Amino acid sequence: MVLVLADTTDPWASLVHAELCRRGLDVLLIPRAELLDRIRLNWPMAAGSPTVAGTMVIDGRSFECGALRGVFVQWVLPLPLLLDDLSVQDRDYVLRETTAAWIAFLNSLPCPVINRPVPGGRPALLGGSAVSAQIARDCGFDLPAARYTSSEADAVLQFAAWNEQAYLKALGSAEPGVVLSRQNGIEHIRQVMERHAVSLQAIPQGQRMTVYVVGGDAAATILHADEESSQRTADLPVFPTGRCVDLVRALGLSFAECHVVVAADGRICCLDVNGAPNYWRCTRAVQRRLVQRLADCLSEERSMAFYDSARGTHGGSGAGQRLCQTGGPER
Repeated sequence: MVLVLADTTDPWASLVHAELCRRGLDVLLIPRAELLDRIRLNWPMAAGSPTVAGTMVIDGRSFECGALRGVFVQWVLPLPLLLDDLSVQDRDYVLRETTAAWIAFLNSLPCPVINRPVPGGRPALLGGSAVSAQIARDCGFDLPAARYTSSEADAVLQFAAWNEQAYLKALGSAEPGVVLSRQNGIEHIRQVMERHAVSLQAIPQGQRMTVYVVGGDAAATILHADEESSQRTADLPVFPTGRCVDLVRALGLSFAECHVVVAADGRICCLDVNGAPNYWRCTRAVQRRLVQRLADCLSEERSMAFYDSARGTHGGSGAGQRLCQTGGPER
């Protein structure tokens, strides 16, 4: 069985669900708001076991947890729980415990989980975390100059200082950023900064591209035309799809889009890695290809040993790793 944990309005989830059904698989789509009502877990946390013990009851049907073939996770934690009848303290406690239980459960599964959630979430920006920045450098990427600001005037001045070529992203956003141009850059800055502080990154002269990674492979690469770039595809010194795959895997993701620039001076700069690729920015051909690859990853039969790795293809922590205690505020 395959689980698709996503809202029905999510285009990736809807199309992956439809493709898996077309292939004749047993697949269930569970929206966030229905998760606790429709799924019951009977899951003992047994350390050192190569399999996942316990059962799930979904819509009255019982399944062995170890029988899951794949899970496609498209919702963001914490879960939207309706707990109006509880006190503020009890509501906070239930929310934290439920979130922790589902993070632990999804990370214990040996099947593909795309993408596995992590406690506290992943950094929205590579340069916003010393750990993720070092991972990017270890994978062969340079990080361009960046500026973080909550001042619209400051952002506009920085945009002008970088020859009106910059990558803009709202701080804390799960969505990919946007490349600013002379024609619309200032207007985009104003729109985003009405609600968010932002990150601006300088875009070096060169070939800009987006690489889509699914299940340990580069599933599609888009080269972006740029009137400022004097470099042609045939002149690229390096085509960085392999580095993108390594970076996505090192960040614990199995479905992501990488925004990179092969600079004229030979550097490979990474602007962003996003675990929630924007469906509407993909061409129809890329949409179809990614849906097919996601369905392939979630439906393939694999041996248990394939996942017993701290840095497996699907971002799993591995059955051989110990569970670590996590602390929280005392109540």
